[in-house]
Amino acid sequence: MRSSDPEASPNPHLLTLEDIEALLSRSAVLHWEIGARSRIMNLHDGDDVGGIQTEDLLACLPGRYRSLAVRSMIRLFLRGGFLDFEGPLTLASGKVLWVQLTAYRTLAGGPPPKLRGLLRDVTQRHDERTQLLEQRGLLRALMEQTLVGISIKDRQGRFILSNSAVRDFASPRDGVLIGKTNADLFQQELAQFAAQLDQSVLATGEAAVSEIDLGAEANHRSLMISKLPYWQGEQLSGTVTFTVDVTARRQLERQLTQHSAELEARVRERTAELQAINDRLHYAAMHDTLTGLPNRTQLAEWTLELLGRAPCPDDQPLFGLLLIDLDHFKRINDRFGHLGGDSLLHALAQRLVQSLPAARICRLGGDEFVVLLGDLNDPEAAVHIAEELLTELRRPFTLDGREVQIGMSIGVTFAWTRHARLQDLLDEADMAMYTEKRSSRHVRVFEPWMRERHRLLQDIQDDLPGAAERGELSVVFQPVVDLRRRKVQGAEALVRWRHPRHGLIGPAEFIPVAETQGYITAIDLWVLREAARQLLPLIRTGQIHQIAVNFSAQHFSTPDFVGRIQAVLRATGLPLNALVVEITESMFMENHQTANLALRELIRLGASVAADDFGTGYSSLAYLQRLPLRTIKIDRSFVATSAQHTGIVRSIVEIAHTLNLRVVAEGIETPAQLGVLRDLGCDFGQGYLIARPMSVDDLSVWLRDWDAAALT
Repeated sequence: MRSSDPEASPNPHLLTLEDIEALLSRSAVLHWEIGARSRIMNLHDGDDVGGIQTEDLLACLPGRYRSLAVRSMIRLFLRGGFLDFEGPLTLASGKVLWVQLTAYRTLAGGPPPKLRGLLRDVTQRHDERTQLLEQRGLLRALMEQTLVGISIKDRQGRFILSNSAVRDFASPRDGVLIGKTNADLFQQELAQFAAQLDQSVLATGEAAVSEIDLGAEANHRSLMISKLPYWQGEQLSGTVTFTVDVTARRQLERQLTQHSAELEARVRERTAELQAINDRLHYAAMHDTLTGLPNRTQLAEWTLELLGRAPCPDDQPLFGLLLIDLDHFKRINDRFGHLGGDSLLHALAQRLVQSLPAARICRLGGDEFVVLLGDLNDPEAAVHIAEELLTELRRPFTLDGREVQIGMSIGVTFAWTRHARLQDLLDEADMAMYTEKRSSRHVRVFEPWMRERHRLLQDIQDDLPGAAERGELSVVFQPVVDLRRRKVQGAEALVRWRHPRHGLIGPAEFIPVAETQGYITAIDLWVLREAARQLLPLIRTGQIHQIAVNFSAQHFSTPDFVGRIQAVLRATGLPLNALVVEITESMFMENHQTANLALRELIRLGASVAADDFGTGYSSLAYLQRLPLRTIKIDRSFVATSAQHTGIVRSIVEIAHTLNLRVVAEGIETPAQLGVLRDLGCDFGQGYLIARPMSVDDLSVWLRDWDAAALT
């Protein structure tokens, strides 16, 4: 279709929207022109390509853009100037292109004016600008959403960008920050602080971070300010500031610090409490609760410490060990009760510490104490210390208002090598102490032969049970003679043990073990049974009149001691008036109430009672009067010295006769002793001078010989 408009383009060819789309796809810029009265917009890209109805082209624009484009063109025709319009163009395919129309009006005074310009495809530029605007919007929204104050200042310190959070730290009177400086917006202290950071960043080109506390306690604020250099290209143009209110954080940190300090204080306090508890537990584990002295556990640690020291010369031990044991401690408990015994042990411990303040002292348990002596130049020094200690410990103790003197024994041994063991040392000291208890000495040093002795005692303990049943026990008899008439009164029954490995073992060896292990009552009754069985023929023929049998104190702890004796005598046929029950003073003292009743019952039935080993116990006239006795036997220790010192024996004989008691002297071994005893009026005697203990067969022979000698 061709236009009849005289101002129409000489190119009458009309383009469609599809043609326009094809043209823009080939060329991003098209030239165009339109007359004031023309309805056709001519287009060319260097060559005439045709025209398009302006209504068709403008119809591709949205209404708002179309009105704006029309008004702009009309205004350009009327007033001149320059057109610069941009809008979305919807093509036939539905594709939207952003195009830019630029134009100018041809000069007036010539041909009719026209608008001439360019049509550009600016879709890519528009999309990039839109994206940039979106990013700026997002950035602005992000800046406004954050609680961090963000701002940019130029080199003169004027704000050129900021977010609303900065206003929380600033005080603009007109609400405007842009163009203001630190001094315009902040209080003096904060303004100076910020300015110093700005200058530091501008001077160095490096970041600066610092914190400032503002205001008093009620209005206290803590701000953390980070400054970064703001570059435009390679030009340092200012600073970027990030301001964070860390007041709550610092308060929380202070609270945490305070809580941490309180927690640390509580932890220290609790640690101290736990340490105190641990110390108490350690002390309790290492010390005896009664005396407060270190115990066996501490002794073991001390021993390891001393064994680990530098070696000594060959003639010097690494250390010495003293084992202290009280004699007859049970008597203290029986007399004063267990509280009295505990009081004595506590007082003894204190005296040990006072006597040897530099020594290592411990209580093993019971009435046993240990002293470790280091730095011994001479083993004899340990013996000297033990003897001095023994003298100090034997001074009387006060119990329940009474003075009590106790006996004790000390065993001494030495650690000569680092391989020594504590238990071995304790065993050695115990062997020495046990050997001492059986002698007249009170301090004894361990010697190697004591090990064999110890083994013997161990064998005695192991083998004594059942010895009678195995036929290892036997009974021997020692005659008791009337010293004035030279008549045989009777015989004392003595037990012997022939051990399968050790041979003959005397009663002094195994009787204490039997008493300790509780076998003594069975042995005593066995001796009574055997003695009655073997001597009954001699008693019936009148060759002897009585059998003396020793009975342990343990019998008086049984409820039917008298009944047991009667049962044995009924089984053997021995009359009760032929039995002499021998007891010791100490045994009677330990069980005097029950013993008194039992002995008086035996006397009522016809038996006799003799006090054995008289003079070694309490030896009190009061006890002699209380005991239901018929006879006392003078201990062999007094008989041994009777030829030189007659006073003790004379006194015993006189006292006994005053109380209508008969006197038997034990252990007569010399004619001089026999003569003195006869002169002092002693009634009966026995001992090696008269006859050694012998079997019943040998006794029968001896009786015939004795009678024959008496007749001549």
